[in-house]
Amino acid sequence: MVSILIIGDEILSGSVREANLHPLISGLASVGYPVQEVRIVSDGVEHIAAAIRDLLKSAAYVVTVGGIGPTHDDRTLEAVAVACDVPLVRNAEMLRFLEGRYGTPLTPMVEKMADLPVGTEVQGCAQGRWPLIRREQLFVLPGLPVALLDKLQRLLGELPPRRTVAQRKIYLTADESEFADWLTAYQDRNGTVTIGSYPVHGQRDYAAHIDVRGDDRDEVLRCAGELQAYAVQHNWFVRVEGDSPGE
Repeated sequence: MVSILIIGDEILSGSVREANLHPLISGLASVGYPVQEVRIVSDGVEHIAAAIRDLLKSAAYVVTVGGIGPTHDDRTLEAVAVACDVPLVRNAEMLRFLEGRYGTPLTPMVEKMADLPVGTEVQGCAQGRWPLIRREQLFVLPGLPVALLDKLQRLLGELPPRRTVAQRKIYLTADESEFADWLTAYQDRNGTVTIGSYPVHGQRDYAAHIDVRGDDRDEVLRCAGELQAYAVQHNWFVRVEGDSPGE
């Protein structure tokens, strides 16, 4: 499981529209890593550090977003050091990269970007790309969407391969209140898959869809088939869609 920590007063105040969450969640899901939790915190070092410490207790990986630029309120790396109880030290590889990118002498704000928590890896400097910053199971990504997308692809390549989650979507003309009790009982009997139902507004041909997800493709297909048969029996069925592996 992966947890995501989005950092920034500008997000919480509404000054900037959050644009990174969907690419992150869909990218992680595409390589078999579901997201278990998302948090948004302010730029305060203690707020960021407390959230990192808490998320690391239960998540296999934690991804932070934002707060690593050359401005006074970019304090994520300082917070990572606090959370991991290690000092910040000048990283020679990062310093060389910044000097190559900005020229010398560096301004103090740019130079501080080379101060990284002990144990941090910077990946990609040799190729002239902004580095991917990693400390063990913690990945530190920028908040600028175009920069995040570049780092995201490299982050996905760092994760150990996992079987991609299989999924089926069954679209229905029924309001979800018409099948909620039955679906709850069905989920209780089929704990190997995750089933969710979602209302849909503004569509002429369907009013809801049921999502079936799981690591076992055969189980997903079995349950989706049974749910589809139930919908057909009640004259609710519209169509089924899926993106499970092997198709």
